[in-house]
Amino acid sequence: MNASARTAARNLRDRSRATRAEARDRRPVNTAKLAKSCQSRARSLTTHVLAAGVAPEAVGGVVSALRTVAKRTNTKPSETARTRRTREGWGRKVRTSRRYSQAKVRELLTAYKPRKAEYREARELMLAA
Repeated sequence: MNASARTAARNLRDRSRATRAEARDRRPVNTAKLAKSCQSRARSLTTHVLAAGVAPEAVGGVVSALRTVAKRTNTKPSETARTRRTREGWGRKVRTSRRYSQAKVRELLTAYKPRKAEYREARELMLAA
C-alpha cells in the first residue's frame, strides 16, 4: 500500500469515526426502556440517573456526587463486572463497572443533600421514579 492510499484510508476511517460519534451524541435516550431494566436488575449509577430523566448536562455531576455518597456511607455495589471496551476505534481496555440495585440507589439518594438547584431537581426526579 503506497503513501497516498494509506492517507486516503486514514481519512476515511477518521471521517467514519466522527460520523458514528455524532450519531451517538444525537441519539435520544429511551428512558422507559432504561427504567424497566433498572427495576429488574442492578445497573450502573449513570443508567439509574438517565432512567429518571435527568438532563444530560447534569448526569455527570449527579453520578459523581452519588459515588462520593456511596464512599461516605460505605455502600457497596450489588455487583461488579469487568468488560473489555474498545474506545474510539482502538485498544481493548478492561473497565470495571459497579452496578447498584434500585434499593441501594434509594439509600444513596436519601443521604445525598445537593446544594445546586439542578442537582436538587435531579434528586427529586430520581426519588419520584
